[in-house]
Amino acid sequence: MRRSLPSILLAAVLLAAPPVNAQAEDDGDDLVRLPGQGLVKPDTGPAQRNLGRLVPGGGLFASFDANGDGRISAEELAEGTRAAFLLADANGDGELVALEQQDWAAGLPTRDDTLSNPVRFDPNLDRIVEFDEFKAVIAQLATNYQDGNGTIELAKLSAPDPKPDRPDRRPPGVPPTDRIGASNY
Repeated sequence: MRRSLPSILLAAVLLAAPPVNAQAEDDGDDLVRLPGQGLVKPDTGPAQRNLGRLVPGGGLFASFDANGDGRISAEELAEGTRAAFLLADANGDGELVALEQQDWAAGLPTRDDTLSNPVRFDPNLDRIVEFDEFKAVIAQLATNYQDGNGTIELAKLSAPDPKPDRPDRRPPGVPPTDRIGASNY
């Protein structure tokens, strides 16, 4: 009897626990996003809306184009970075905490995993992002897209669409598997 009591307790706990994947099944969101890529939100300006899918940080950089010429100069990058930090610093204390940064990233013209990750902006992990840390991350991201003059072309911020699912290459009659060697049937 002593041995069966722990088994019964374990079974009761497992039966009472909600399924872990219930949220994933219920939300119905079939959006496929590659890590770091941003999808342009439908309520953005026309210049950004024409891009569709953007490289990491692309939506933020596109918002820096102050004169609308389709190019972000080094000056526009510097001014835009400063303006972005001031916008993100909701309480105006000169520092960002994770919630401020995530709220700021949610308000950007794209859904971008790169900019919503607080750890990316906080390399010393002190849970506070100062302007110099913020500026360094934006500058590092910008180097991926700048030409020799430090200019970013809006047209080059467009990311490729994800590859479609690969066709089933199993021979006819071979059942699909969840893991190597285990049949679903």
